[in-house]
Amino acid sequence: MHYYYHCYFYLFLFPIICAYDCEEVCNITLSVMENTSIEKLQWNLNDLIYNRTSSLEYLQFSLSNPSDYFEIELTKILKFRLIELDREKICKNNLLNDECSLQLQIFTQTSFIIIFKMIILDENDWKPLFNQDYIYLNIRENLPINYRVQLPIAYDYDSIQYNIDHYEFINNIEEIEKLFQLEKFHDELRLKLLKKLNCELKNNYQLYIIAIDKGGLKSNVLHVNVTVGDLNEYQPRFNQRFYHKRIPENISIINSFSSPILQINATDDDCYDKTILYSILNNDIPNDIFPFEIDKYTGLMRVKHQLDYETISTYRFRVKASNLDQITSSMVPIIIDILDINDNQPLIQMNILNEYKLNENNDNFIININENIRLGQFIGTILIRDMDSTMINHHLSLKILSCLPLTISCPIELDSGMENNIFNSTTYVIRTSRLLDIELGDEKFIIILEARDYGDPSLSSQRHLIINIIDENDCTPKFTQLNYQFRVSYSSPIGFFIGQVQADDDDYSPNFRLIQYKFLENDYQDVISIDVNNGSLFLAKQLSTEMKLNITVRAIDVHNHSLYDQANIEIFLFDETTCLPVFRQTIYVFNTSEHQMIPYEIGQVNVDNCLLSSIPISYHLIKEDSLSPFPFSIDSHTGIIKVIHELDREIRSFYKFHISSLHSKTQQLTQIEIQINILDENDHYPIFNNLHKEYIYISTHHHHQTNKIFITHIHATDADVGLNGLINYYFTNKDHYKYFHLYPNGSIILYNLNNVHLPVRLEIYARDQGYPRPLNSKESIIIYVCDIYKRHECPINESPNKLRRNFYLGSIFIMISVVLILFIIIICIIWNLFMKKKLRRKENNKSYSYQIEARKNLIISDSLYDLSPIIHGNHRSKCLVV
Repeated sequence: MHYYYHCYFYLFLFPIICAYDCEEVCNITLSVMENTSIEKLQWNLNDLIYNRTSSLEYLQFSLSNPSDYFEIELTKILKFRLIELDREKICKNNLLNDECSLQLQIFTQTSFIIIFKMIILDENDWKPLFNQDYIYLNIRENLPINYRVQLPIAYDYDSIQYNIDHYEFINNIEEIEKLFQLEKFHDELRLKLLKKLNCELKNNYQLYIIAIDKGGLKSNVLHVNVTVGDLNEYQPRFNQRFYHKRIPENISIINSFSSPILQINATDDDCYDKTILYSILNNDIPNDIFPFEIDKYTGLMRVKHQLDYETISTYRFRVKASNLDQITSSMVPIIIDILDINDNQPLIQMNILNEYKLNENNDNFIININENIRLGQFIGTILIRDMDSTMINHHLSLKILSCLPLTISCPIELDSGMENNIFNSTTYVIRTSRLLDIELGDEKFIIILEARDYGDPSLSSQRHLIINIIDENDCTPKFTQLNYQFRVSYSSPIGFFIGQVQADDDDYSPNFRLIQYKFLENDYQDVISIDVNNGSLFLAKQLSTEMKLNITVRAIDVHNHSLYDQANIEIFLFDETTCLPVFRQTIYVFNTSEHQMIPYEIGQVNVDNCLLSSIPISYHLIKEDSLSPFPFSIDSHTGIIKVIHELDREIRSFYKFHISSLHSKTQQLTQIEIQINILDENDHYPIFNNLHKEYIYISTHHHHQTNKIFITHIHATDADVGLNGLINYYFTNKDHYKYFHLYPNGSIILYNLNNVHLPVRLEIYARDQGYPRPLNSKESIIIYVCDIYKRHECPINESPNKLRRNFYLGSIFIMISVVLILFIIIICIIWNLFMKKKLRRKENNKSYSYQIEARKNLIISDSLYDLSPIIHGNHRSKCLVV
């Protein structure tokens, strides 16, 4: 109230002070406080110009121009026409030097003009105002002290008297005022830094600022969000000085993204630029074969290519960690050791002397050696190499896995040069182990060498050593007979073919089998001539009387005349009217194989007919048993023998019978013995003697010294003979060879006790060595090897009497074998004595039959050795005629 009292006081004083005498222009100035009531804002113009003119009673007033603020009522009352007097509204666009006034011209009917001016005095009725409530500032750290940032100002429409006085913080004043200061400079507001900012200590400040005018009114709050800008001043820091990792070389690369091998981790002390990019720095290995990669965002390292310890065992490289802006970076060394596993098979390298070396490829090594090579001759060396480390493979071994053909002992042996060596040697010497003879079958050997390491798992490799035996001209020609007998009619013409002598040379090479035939004496060369190439005898001179010629003929090796053989030839000159027909051989032996397509020919018999050739001779079979169907027939005219029924060696291995020849004119009858041997074909499968499941209980606790445990013995039979009936045994699961040995005789030995897990189910099949196709057994034998102390782990045994304890099995088996051998020896001795007595009795009664039987046995034994080119491959026929 006191304030308004003064305002009214000045209101009455101002017209007096500011009015002047009115002549042509009358100036009237009034000062009025804003927000004065409208009722008080009206003036009697006559009162305003009182004492200023003499014609006051007769004056009438009017506005020179219409006005938005004033009007004249009753021609003399000047009235403010708005409903309120607000300085800031009226003068918001017309403020000049902080003065707000309204001016107008008033006319009178006389000659002067009133210039009316109303000055509106300010009242502090406006609060300061920020045009926005929130602003965001980014101030980089480490800016210098006194650095200033422009802030928006607050506005106050009051006059200077009541305008903004200052700005101040209203939150965290103690903390804020240590860092910031508000600075009002003219019409600007600036934020001044009192200290350097550090983003790593604090990266954001919230400032609440108000403006206060001179009248004490406060503005709205200006929220200033100050973000401290990061200066990239720190390098990325790894959590380790270096990274060292060991991984196996067989680590999977398929799932490498789900299973990283290494986590590289780096941090950055900068407050914002914390994103780290990782990259591999590798200058030694090209990127296309470098096996590792790293996720540039996560630092997870993976394997992208297969590792190989034998190629590179340790990788050394660096990983770089950098910020997004790539300004700062750090590097850390990485060491990755590749752990070796047993993934390389041993390599077999052969070094053969040049005189034996022929050819070599990845699998086969072919050498040639002469059949006359001496015993123990050095041929070459074998080196075993394994690319795996010695920590994985402590030992290497080499052995001859097989040597074909199995019917002949292997011609070479491996010498490690170390006594009692089993595993340690890697170099072996190849030597001949016996004398060779190509004529006895030493033609070609295929030797399979197996090198084995002893890693986990154990690996092996094989290589074939093929040995070709070179023939030497070391065989002497041999006549098929020591004595030849021929009959020639003395009436035969010159050039008549008498017969032929034949010698064989067992040399393997055809070039070494060339033979020349010559007479030893020259007495009968004018009577008998011989073809030097084939031994054919011809009549060179016609004779007129009966006589007997004895001639010695020699078969000479063409290339080595020191190799020769001799035979005696008897030639009888006879009269056709008194001679008898005779078979050309004393016994005929033929070989044929079983199960051939019938009918087919197997041979022919001939009779030397000393009579006229126009007289026919017929041939007839003399059967041994007329009840059973006889499998042979003979052409009565030609003497050709045929097989008419299928032959089975397993039913009958040979046949003996006689053939008779009948002279149709003289009715003379001659007989000859025929023997036909049935050669075996591989037509039978191996058959196990027992097919039940066998349960073997063993203990591995007491066998660490010998490291071998006898398991059992299996046996299979094959009705075929020779290689066709020779049986080998094999495990169905090849992994069983790591622990068990299966010997050719059927014995099974547990030789490796390391990591063996009982019970083990052994499934075994048998295979013969038949040619050209071996046959497997149709059924397998099952053996369960169980732990004697863990019977419950073995399958339920349905036949308790088949269980055997291995503790005493070996000794019982040996005792039974010894007793059986002694029993068989005693039986053989008794039988031999009995047969001798029986043979002596027969010999006294029929001595001649034994001589014939001896000759037959001799012929049979030689004929069994007969392997002619037609019947059995490339072997040569060897016949002996007695």
